[in-house]
Amino acid sequence: MAADEKRVRVATLGDYPPYCFYKEGVPPKSHEVVPPGSDAESFQGYSWDILRESFHARGYTIELVITPWVRAMANVREGDADLLFPAGKNSEREAYFTYPRVPINDAAFRIYVNPDSSIEWTDLSSLDGLTIGLVRGYNFGDDWAHQNEIEKYPLNTIEQGFRMLASNRLDGFAGYETNWDYVLKEMGQQGRFEKLPVFGSSREYVVGLTSNPATDTLLREFEAGLATIQDTGEFQRIVERWR
Repeated sequence: MAADEKRVRVATLGDYPPYCFYKEGVPPKSHEVVPPGSDAESFQGYSWDILRESFHARGYTIELVITPWVRAMANVREGDADLLFPAGKNSEREAYFTYPRVPINDAAFRIYVNPDSSIEWTDLSSLDGLTIGLVRGYNFGDDWAHQNEIEKYPLNTIEQGFRMLASNRLDGFAGYETNWDYVLKEMGQQGRFEKLPVFGSSREYVVGLTSNPATDTLLREFEAGLATIQDTGEFQRIVERWR
């Protein structure tokens, strides 16, 4: 690596479509080096496009490390990566992560249920005593975290959750609407389930460890690059590409 080369090591996950996910038909890579003007070979997504173009606009080469989400968070907390994306906010995370001013994407929280569900929704307390699936490591905000009467069933993948819901092994499945709907479309299951009203939402960000002295600089560089691609029109081209 040249002494003057700007480089950032970024951790993310590979199963979060349409924001961050592996390409079909390409062997997945857990580590890729992506210099300015290039793209990852095995990885794609709306949030990845925003992050990549923002850092490339500032002249950075990106070291991309792709793992399950829990491992990705640990990589940053243990100092094995500089930044993590896309991460929602909650009080636990804000204790150790620094967030930029501008999010990279949004997430609306919904509970997916079977069409014959008898749940009468008023708020999250309507789920008391029920078994609700959720993918490990996902953030649904502080209100969800404080609900102790819900039987929260941990899952490894979004597809697993929908299969268990379809077989009535879950009363509901908590998810992020844009991402979960994308997976249903890919599974050929559009319209198969109903959704209870939105119970919260989260803006998702590129974050770094507060105790890492490089975090503030890297997040300022990201924000400056994001402003550049908004000015050049590249940001809007990315939005249209994934619409």
